[in-house]
Amino acid sequence: MDEEEAIRYYFFRRYEYSTILDFLDKYHDIKMSKRTLLNRLKQYGLTRRNCDINEAVLRQHISIELEGAGNLLGYRAMWRKLHLKYGINVPRSAVEILLREMDPEGTRLRQAHRLKRRNYINPGPNNCWHADGYDKLKPYGLPIHGCIDGFSRRVIWLKLEMSNNDPKVIGKLFRDAVIEVGGCPSILRTDRGTENGIMSSGQCFLRRNGTDSFAGLKAHRFGSSHSNQRIEAWWAYLRRSWTSWWINFFKDLIDAGNLDTSNKMHMECIWFCFNKIIQKELDEVREEWNNHYIRKSRHHTASGIPNTLYYLPESVGTIDYKHQYNPEDLEEINRELNPSDDSNESLIYQEYFGYVNEMLGITEPSSWRDALGLYHRLSTVAQT
Repeated sequence: MDEEEAIRYYFFRRYEYSTILDFLDKYHDIKMSKRTLLNRLKQYGLTRRNCDINEAVLRQHISIELEGAGNLLGYRAMWRKLHLKYGINVPRSAVEILLREMDPEGTRLRQAHRLKRRNYINPGPNNCWHADGYDKLKPYGLPIHGCIDGFSRRVIWLKLEMSNNDPKVIGKLFRDAVIEVGGCPSILRTDRGTENGIMSSGQCFLRRNGTDSFAGLKAHRFGSSHSNQRIEAWWAYLRRSWTSWWINFFKDLIDAGNLDTSNKMHMECIWFCFNKIIQKELDEVREEWNNHYIRKSRHHTASGIPNTLYYLPESVGTIDYKHQYNPEDLEEINRELNPSDDSNESLIYQEYFGYVNEMLGITEPSSWRDALGLYHRLSTVAQT
């Protein structure tokens, strides 16, 4: 991205000016003073003060979000979503006031839950990744897999897959993340599920020639799912802020007699109609989380924005523990990731729905309402 795109990108994620300058210098080779940055922001019409609040527009977008999974969000999370998704730059207090007015019941129900936590110690980004599957939407044919960096709490990946039990699918997620960040972590932590086989062996293979105390077989740790603290805590956040709405949505479909989870055609149709919508929302959840501020706590964890803690570890006095990989080693892992043959039946269903969709001239859904309408139409056609 060019200079203006980079500045706009970091500005709309509400980074401090000093942090924006650090990102521009480290990742874009753009050096400028704070005064120059302020001049650029003025030139691009970007400001954080004296915001011209159009209450009608603000109400409209909050109303849109409250119709979906956004009704689980508190005012801080709603404020971040409005800023990131719609580019709306308003004081947080304005969102708080409107949310109390427009969603009084949701405001009343959102309460802080305090838990007694054990201490978690992690010295820096990429020291340990925590990966796990998420099965809350799996009864509706929509399993999710995720991974989080233990130090920064940056979500490395959050993906909807047709299966989160296939070792090749999970191995591909790990491989893609290693390519994206330019290396592997010192340690990868997972549960003992068979789906983690290729990922865990790949991690140990990439770290086999390391000279540190976590090289080789020690580069991967098995543990129970409940003790995989970082990712389990994040799944709890996802349940509160997003998943619950979709669970209720699909339960309503079942109660109305429109979805039978034992019907293969219904489940494949749900995937065809909803997978892109849900993945888009997961991408938004990940983006919002990675750019929100984590407050200081007494549990020996770093405070700050996950992306800042991950990409600029020197800003909090630590280093990046990422280990570079040999491209030839990655090719070896790729050979283990050839597509499985057990997805042929699902592929036939997906091709069928794609064909019917094309024949009917239906555009790709852009919202859950569109996806629901498409589901009703395709499932009716398939049953006739």
